[in-house]
Amino acid sequence: MRIGKVSELYHISIDNLYYYIHYGLLVPPRPKGQYVFDEATCKDLEWILELKDLDFSLREIHILLSLKRVSGFADPQDLMELKEMYINKRHLCLQEIQHKKTVIEKLEKKIQELEIPAASPEAKTGVPLSMLSLLCCPCCGKELSMTDVEMNHRCISKGNLSCSCGYQAQIRHGILMTPNKNQNLQDTPDLTRELYKDLPPDLISLFQRSYNHMLKNMEETGLQGKVICETYINAWFFIHNHLEYLPKNSRYIIIDKYPETLLMYKRLIEKQTPDLEILYLADSSTCFPLKPGSIDIHLDFFAVNEHNFYHDTFLYKELIPYLAPGADLIGTYFYFERAPKSMKQLLSQYPEAYCKNFDLEYFHSSLKEAGYVLLEEEDCGCTTDSGANLGFGFHVKGEKMHLLPYHGRKRI
Repeated sequence: MRIGKVSELYHISIDNLYYYIHYGLLVPPRPKGQYVFDEATCKDLEWILELKDLDFSLREIHILLSLKRVSGFADPQDLMELKEMYINKRHLCLQEIQHKKTVIEKLEKKIQELEIPAASPEAKTGVPLSMLSLLCCPCCGKELSMTDVEMNHRCISKGNLSCSCGYQAQIRHGILMTPNKNQNLQDTPDLTRELYKDLPPDLISLFQRSYNHMLKNMEETGLQGKVICETYINAWFFIHNHLEYLPKNSRYIIIDKYPETLLMYKRLIEKQTPDLEILYLADSSTCFPLKPGSIDIHLDFFAVNEHNFYHDTFLYKELIPYLAPGADLIGTYFYFERAPKSMKQLLSQYPEAYCKNFDLEYFHSSLKEAGYVLLEEEDCGCTTDSGANLGFGFHVKGEKMHLLPYHGRKRI
């Protein structure tokens, strides 16, 4: 039989047949330069397929075929050797079965450990009462009045806020929602966390190095008893990924333009660490209902960059009123190194984006002009391929994108 007919008859690809020939497993006659599978070669192929079903490797199959070709299994000693190989393979299979059983038992324990009980009604959070002292009207600075309040001993789940100047906001599902609603159509709330998927391993490693640097600065700065804020969390949410590092005697402000994203993360955090005092604030502007100097530490993982997707102002300049004297800035800035194609793609996808986004010189000069001191920075490296990830769809493969963890401070 010709090789094509053998492939069809035994349901094996022609490429595999050629591989077996070159490997020496099959030795078909080759009259006139073309392989012909005679009866002996077909029997060898049938035995190869049988041994593969018995989980023998190609190397082991080669040894068995060589034994057969040399001895023809005419000697009882050769048959004993064949039997011994079968026995050894059975022993290995039994060991693998036992190992798999052990692995399954360990996996069952891990699965049970990750079973999260449904949050009880008491575990649901809202606007913490401890946060009310930080709120004020963003228009005139006066205290806000509250009506139609639903609350418990710890937090407010529903209510209306108003000021005599006409400003109004509301609390729904435990989230403080301002009248500054998102009008941008370029993005949508990432409720299935798609932005975290399809990240290449090299980029994930850069993320982790940046995380490590930020965590080191957080530890050295000290978080105990402070008000810690993170903005623009729809893309990347540093606090949620590092809940185990957060002290319970601190207060946290989480701000994003999408109430849906805030609610999704709020429900996740309620199950993980329901005792954290967190104010979730839905606001698409930087005109927040917060008193001046409320924030001690601002955390940024891509927030400065994301702000410049929609504004031509520097995020930390906008946050000056809300940051306390000596407030710490701990974050990671993303910047391009000579990446004209990526910037062109970015400006095409986001027409409102600032042309100096992802510009290291812009970041440095803007920090200085806004009155901040850069205490430390460390370039964690770069990637030339962000993969098919939605968060970096504008990054053109081959151009360098760097991650720069930094620690800054507001001048006193």
